Amino acid sequence: MQKHGRMMVKNPNDAVLKPFCLAVRTASCQSHFFFHLMIRLLSSPAILLLALCLSACDPKPDGKLSPQAPLVDANKTAAISAPVESVKEKSAASAKPDPTQLVDMSEFGSLEPLDRPDMPDRGVIRFGPESYQHANQAHWETYTWTEFKAKRPGRYQVRLTYMLRRAALGIQFRMGDLTEKRSLKSSPNARKVYLGEVYVPQAGEVPFMMLTPPTEDGGFKVLEVALIPAPEGPLPAQGEDGKITLPASSATTWSETMRYEPQPEKNCLGYWTDENDFAEWEFQPQKAGRYTVTVSYGCGGGNHGSEVELKVKGQTLKWTTQDTGGFQTWQDVSLGEIEISKAGPQRLIIAPVNKVKSAILDVQKVVLTPAG
Repeated sequence: MQKHGRMMVKNPNDAVLKPFCLAVRTASCQSHFFFHLMIRLLSSPAILLLALCLSACDPKPDGKLSPQAPLVDANKTAAISAPVESVKEKSAASAKPDPTQLVDMSEFGSLEPLDRPDMPDRGVIRFGPESYQHANQAHWETYTWTEFKAKRPGRYQVRLTYMLRRAALGIQFRMGDLTEKRSLKSSPNARKVYLGEVYVPQAGEVPFMMLTPPTEDGGFKVLEVALIPAPEGPLPAQGEDGKITLPASSATTWSETMRYEPQPEKNCLGYWTDENDFAEWEFQPQKAGRYTVTVSYGCGGGNHGSEVELKVKGQTLKWTTQDTGGFQTWQDVSLGEIEISKAGPQRLIIAPVNKVKSAILDVQKVVLTPAG
């Protein structure tokens, strides 16, 4: 017997080595017996006791965590790492290119009216850079036009032409019954924008103005303000019977003196004293075909005898005015037939060929009736 720590154990030579050596000598050639013997020895109480004693002699842990293998709470790890992954996913998503940002779509599908290529110049009133006064205020810059004297009443589209060397610029335009707030887009070249329609009720002075935030850098230039004649009535529609009536109120008056007279006893195109003035109607027939043309007009005071023509798509019909008993005494004249080759937008023009006296005629309406 010998002491080992605090416990007393037998000498392993007595309990283990002697049986083991005897077994080896007697079963050196019997492998099967040797295998079973080893199993018995390893499971004997003496071997188990020896293993217990050796483990008791190992140094005990001091309770401190090893820096090489820190303990990690799996739940806390998941809670911390999840937001990080989510942020990464969001960053990756934001890094993906947005197809809508690759192309400037600001002009696509714009409702901004476009200048027609063949737009007449007659009756268009233009104001260039020399026509306004510019002043810098505390919070605004003002552009004022004070010298405009209208020759006649009428409705106009207001068109601004400008250049802008900045991302955008807010403006406020004031003229008559029109007050328009608009954000202008950047444009290094001359750009046209329509601000709305204004009605000039009578001849005479018509001042107007425009306000903008400060642009001390000279990045904004007003190149032109133009007043373009516009119809006062709605676009004519084709009736159920196929007739198309073009009233005086729906005409665009490309003119200096001729205008639409809205008084109930008149309701016509009057003051037609300049043979360079002409009227134009836009309409949209639903059916192609031949149409008979009738014009209701008046002429009096010995001013008859002027020649007038009506034009549609290269077709021209002419007549010479007669004295109808007065400029608002209406007489219908049938001019003949015209061919409309297809449905859709059309334009019809009435224009004097000459003027033999002081005035030419007044026109109340034009009627297109399906022929046959």
